[in-house]
Amino acid sequence: MELLLEGKAVSKYIKSKFEEKLNKLEKKPKIAVLTLNPDDSNMAYIKKIEKNCSEYGIGFILSITKTEQDFIKELNKAKESKEITGIMCQQPLPRSLFNEINTIPLEKDIEGITHESLGKVFVGEKNINIPCTSKAVIETFDFYNIDLTGKNVVVVGRSNIVGKPLIPQLLEKNATVTVCHSKTQNITDILKMADVIIMAIGRAKFLKKEMIKEGAIIIDVGINFEGGKICGDVDFEDVKEKAYAITPVPGGIGVVTNTLLIENIINSARRD
Repeated sequence: MELLLEGKAVSKYIKSKFEEKLNKLEKKPKIAVLTLNPDDSNMAYIKKIEKNCSEYGIGFILSITKTEQDFIKELNKAKESKEITGIMCQQPLPRSLFNEINTIPLEKDIEGITHESLGKVFVGEKNINIPCTSKAVIETFDFYNIDLTGKNVVVVGRSNIVGKPLIPQLLEKNATVTVCHSKTQNITDILKMADVIIMAIGRAKFLKKEMIKEGAIIIDVGINFEGGKICGDVDFEDVKEKAYAITPVPGGIGVVTNTLLIENIINSARRD
């Protein structure tokens, strides 16, 4: 490994850009976070977001609901509120609520998860909120001056918040994009051809050194727990000597993702 792609430096750079925007706002952002029967891990993540918001003077309202009807009621209140500049719906949520989530106004969709937001990502529109984790991958490439032009980039995972929105963003960088998933055959053969691999499947230490070529660039989006410790989708210790560059877990893409959520919150307030 020649280059460790740490998220802290990327995060610091992003913060330096949005802090000036925040200071110029006449109306400070205020977000509503909605959750349905959250477990301990959900609440831990929400508390982290609340702490980050507090650091920047961003208003924070948490609605913990027990039924889908109550969730919809709180969502409608947040949509109609003139004080709320952004809405976040803590996942996972039942599919029966997806249509309701898609009614979040574009300017309040701080996660970039509605059909309208995602559609604009796919046609390359600017000045919109992009799903934070997918954008964090692109910001990391940009910060470390990794040129994707002509490179074979393999994305492993096809979720609506990482894999799918990454496709148009990578194409904008002139990459040649392949997407693999649970039904892909001969995945190792495909990975061995990749100049860049982006892992986002949620399987602890799935990627091994025998699955990559010498000098590959590895981006690990996965957050898993093994033996009580956080790890990614990449077996970091196994892969690091063969890769040219790699993101750590923790300390990589997740750090950038959290910072970009704050940037999206600020951007939504600017459009309000």
